[in-house]
Amino acid sequence: MKQICSLVLCLVAFAFAGHAQVTFSPPVFTAEDEVTLTVDVTGTPMAGQPEAYIWMFSNVSGGGKDGFTNTSWTNSPATAKMTPAGTNKWSFKFTGTTMFSQTPAELKDFGFLVKAKDGSKQSPDYKPFAFDPLIFAPAKLRVFPAKVDRDDVVTVNFDQALATTVEEQRMAPVSATIALLDNTGAEVGTPLTIATRKIENTVWAASFIPSAQFTPGAGRRLARFKFKFNGTVRDTNGANTTVSSSEAQVEFVTLK
Repeated sequence: MKQICSLVLCLVAFAFAGHAQVTFSPPVFTAEDEVTLTVDVTGTPMAGQPEAYIWMFSNVSGGGKDGFTNTSWTNSPATAKMTPAGTNKWSFKFTGTTMFSQTPAELKDFGFLVKAKDGSKQSPDYKPFAFDPLIFAPAKLRVFPAKVDRDDVVTVNFDQALATTVEEQRMAPVSATIALLDNTGAEVGTPLTIATRKIENTVWAASFIPSAQFTPGAGRRLARFKFKFNGTVRDTNGANTTVSSSEAQVEFVTLK
């Protein structure tokens, strides 16, 4: 019994040590967030190695997939190469949905190990690390993904079922207007107006890439954007009148 207890304590200690060797930035993240993991391989066969490659897998308890970088155990690709982060420390940047080709609803957690390119050496498995669940909050005006960076493909949405004015409820949406603001609060360039597409019975959307379509002045950065949807309604004479929804504002988050 004493030997069994000792073994259990050793296994628990190893599990906690494995987690202690790994840090994440940001520390909490969903399957849609870009996250950088950093691992200390001191005390493993990978200690002192000049290069390191990652091998990732999702849903440790079942229903998971290999990361797309898991091509050949004996010849890891450049996309799996890790970045030096200090003595015996390596980092790697990834987004769960992209890495595992699974939806946020399908992804619960993940694990990984660190290996030599040819698979001749490897660390123990580091697992499991949970994805923070996505919480969907219905809103008249919202963005996807919920946290957006300046280089993301940003989709703005208008849900007419949640419209709060008669004009919004009757409007036939045709476009969205996007205005960018820099860190001083000044508007950047000219507002962008782009055509909408209907993605559900009452939902219209439009997409853009902030950094590709707006350039801030020297020494400034894109800080936030405002958006609204535009459309037409018929007046009492049957003529089309241009109207717009209310406006929403979104702060950029640096997902590094």
